[in-house]
This record gives sequence, C-alpha cells and structure tokens, in this order.
Amino acid sequence: MTDHPSTTDRRPGTDQLLALVGAELRDDVARCAAAAGYQVVDATAATARRAWSESTAVVVDAAAARELIALGWPRRRCVLVVGPAEVDPGLWRAALTLGAEDGLVLPADEHAVVGALSRYRAPRRLAGAAVAVLGGHGGAGASVLAAAVAARAARDLSGSALLLDLDELGGGIDLIFGVEDSAGLRWPDLTLDGGAVFADSLHAAVPHAAPGLALLCPRRGVDHRIGVDAAVAVIEAGRDSGDVVVVDLPRATDSVCRAVVECVDLVVVVTTATVRGCAAARDTVARWRPVTDRLGLVVRGPAPGGLTASQIATIVDIDLLAALRPQRHLAVAIESGRLPLGRRSPLGAAADAVLDRVLDVAGLAA
Repeated sequence: MTDHPSTTDRRPGTDQLLALVGAELRDDVARCAAAAGYQVVDATAATARRAWSESTAVVVDAAAARELIALGWPRRRCVLVVGPAEVDPGLWRAALTLGAEDGLVLPADEHAVVGALSRYRAPRRLAGAAVAVLGGHGGAGASVLAAAVAARAARDLSGSALLLDLDELGGGIDLIFGVEDSAGLRWPDLTLDGGAVFADSLHAAVPHAAPGLALLCPRRGVDHRIGVDAAVAVIEAGRDSGDVVVVDLPRATDSVCRAVVECVDLVVVVTTATVRGCAAARDTVARWRPVTDRLGLVVRGPAPGGLTASQIATIVDIDLLAALRPQRHLAVAIESGRLPLGRRSPLGAAADAVLDRVLDVAGLAA
C-alpha cells in the first residue's frame, strides 16, 4: 500500500505510532501516544505493511499479534503488546517473533506504556538510509549502479555503506570489486540471533570492497533462498546504525523483493535508452507502483534510436534521477574487478544523483 489510514493528517517530522488494536483499546492507546509525543497511525493488518517498517513504534493487541504472526511479518524493534487483561504467556512468547519487548495491561499500565514509548523516541542515533536498485529489464546495468552508489556513499559520506546482493542468480556483485575470493560471511552463513542483526558485528564479519564498504552476497555453489526476515533485519540494522544501505534487487516480485521495496526509502529503476528497454521499464514500474510511490529512474545510454532520457521518464511516468552517458572502458574495468568512479565519470555522477535523492527522501539531506 502506498498510503496508511490515520486518525489525523500526518505531520512531517512527527514520530508515528502504528496502533493495531481493537476499538476497546483505541482511546487508551491514543492517550498514551499523545503523552509520549506520537501521532497515531490507526490501521489494520491489511493496510499497515509499510507503516510497520516506517513507524517509530508499534502497539498491537492479542488479535493483531496473532494475525501478524500468522502472516509471517518480519521482526522489528519497538513493539508493545497490550490488552485489557494480562497478556497470555503463550501469545507473549509467540509475539517475541515480531520483536515485542513487553506485554502490558491498559489502562492499568498506562504509565509503563507511556514510559516505553518515550524511551523508543529518546535514543536517536544518526539515522541512515536505504535504497534498492533494480533493472527495468535484463542487462540494464542495475548491479553496476548499485555498486557505484554504495562505493560513493562509503567514500564521500560520514559513516559507512552496506551493499546487499539479493540477486541469487546474478553472478555476485563482489565480482565487480574483485573481492569474490575474500574471506567473510555470505547470506547462507547469516543467522538471526533472536531475530536480530547487529550492524557492527555484520561489518566485522563480511567482506569489504573498500574502507567503510561492506558487502553481503550469496555464496557461489550453494542453493540458498534468502528469507524475508533476514533481508529486512539486515536493512534495518544497517539503517539504524547510520549506514547507507544499497540493495541490488533481482527482477522478481516474490515476498522478499516486496518486503524490501516496502521498507527502503527509494527504489531506483535502471533502463537502457532503447524502445524495448523503455517498454520493459514501464511494465516494471507498473508492477511496483501499487507497493511504493518512492520511485526514480536512471537511463543508461547510448540511445540508438534517438530516445532522450526525459522522453523515457515521461513514458515510464516516474522522476528522472540521472541520464548515464556511455563511459569508455567501463566494461573492461569491471571485468578486471575495478569500478572507475572518477569525479567526472558518468557513472560517478549518476551515483551522486541517486545518493542525493535517497538522502533527501530519508530526510538526511543537508
């Protein structure tokens, strides 16, 4: 969903509390939210998938918790389970899979709920950002652009970057940097300790392509399906620790890709400047538009038929972020495990344009 129902119009900069509770608890939760400085997003499980990732905190009742557990929603931080009576121990144990941190009774535990919600707002570390890059069609160059965005983020921004390769049949984004033989953790090796991923530990365990640039890729020769929980947990851990997280997304529409598209700040679609590329990119955007409206386009030249990047953006019907001119010797450099990102390189300029937009969307632009 691209919109979430709310009890009031959303105010920019206000912490959002997703309330998945029945009518008997709604007033109690709203009172606690107001006391802790939140605006309530009042929704149902059918309409709240994006708000689940975006809201500062979540309050669920027993019925909603059971429904979310049955739906297999990914674990997240800052979740409270509330009820008009003591929360059932069996439900409480199950709710831990959602990331629930406490089970409280309303209105009796109102002060405890307000205190917990206030704590969730207080520890404001440097926020990060997340962007997914996907090809509008095969061979569009999405992996190269994703690698360039991550490399520029690691080099030019304070903090670090985390590049996630979710394309299990893409050959491996580590080949672009020439670090395919480096020791370190890959997706099949990742275990969720209690459902959580810690960014510092992840950075220490995975291969690095450059200072501050960590890569998490599939392991060659191992048939392993990356799960929704693992993908979302890694993205959120990186973003919470201040990383710029860049996801190389395959051209699939499965549950993993959907979860990633829902939780990132921006989705970048890459296409070549050809008639077929334009048509395929339009279909790709149409497929994802019901899931997110945070879409941008990068068009890669040359344009053998004379189509301009602006014309393609108009046809595809999303904002043009960059027109990527052909770059001499780029393919040769990548074959050698090098990614040429000079200050005036077309690839570097396109990566900068994507970074500028994702930081702006995430509210981190200067």
